[in-house]
Amino acid sequence: MQVTRITRNPIATNSYFCKTMKFISCSVALAALALAGCFAFKPVEVHITPTAYQTGNIKSELATPVVDEVVRLKPSKVLIIHCKTTPFAKVFQFEIELQARHRMELSWAVADDGCPSA
Repeated sequence: MQVTRITRNPIATNSYFCKTMKFISCSVALAALALAGCFAFKPVEVHITPTAYQTGNIKSELATPVVDEVVRLKPSKVLIIHCKTTPFAKVFQFEIELQARHRMELSWAVADDGCPSA
């Protein structure tokens, strides 16, 4: 009859070694999170007025050229800023066209700056 002896790994059971490795791995994880926060991308801003759509230097009366530009940038987040006087259908059209071409997180804001007076 042969008996197999099971031994523990002395490095794995060394409490100082385990504590040191946990500290190092926690430090690396925290540093990675800090760096990710520093280099996080700003959302792409799209301004929708009653007469036009605009992102960056692209401005159009139609949603498609602006959607093309946003899709080209491939952002993870898009901020849609629209005027109080912008028809909801115009904002909804942009959202539907954008979601059909590229899945991303959308957020909305209502602004008075840069909006034509009613």
